[in-house]
Amino acid sequence: MAKKRKINKSNISIKDILKGKFLVEEGSFGNWRFVFFLAILAFLSISSSHWADKKVVKLRKLQRNVADLKSEYSDIHRELMQSQMESAVAEIVSKDSIRKSTVQPYMLINDQ
Repeated sequence: MAKKRKINKSNISIKDILKGKFLVEEGSFGNWRFVFFLAILAFLSISSSHWADKKVVKLRKLQRNVADLKSEYSDIHRELMQSQMESAVAEIVSKDSIRKSTVQPYMLINDQ
């Protein structure tokens, strides 16, 4: 029968690591646990990176929406200011044959 060679931690070479002997020899259960632990950490790292990327994309989209809404607000505000000007109002009401009075207004004072 062939003798089973036990690998000491001090006798592990790079060649043994590349061949994967540390995963198939006796007492390799601890090594498998460590490999699974590293795989879980890698999965968590990748998933959190994807999650952060999704948040960045959503944030950029919202920033574009805010910029669009700000420009729309400024356009509507400008139109409102122009429509409230006396000349614009006079032009609109002139269609209804309403014109500006030439008589100066006066104030009624009620003395009681």
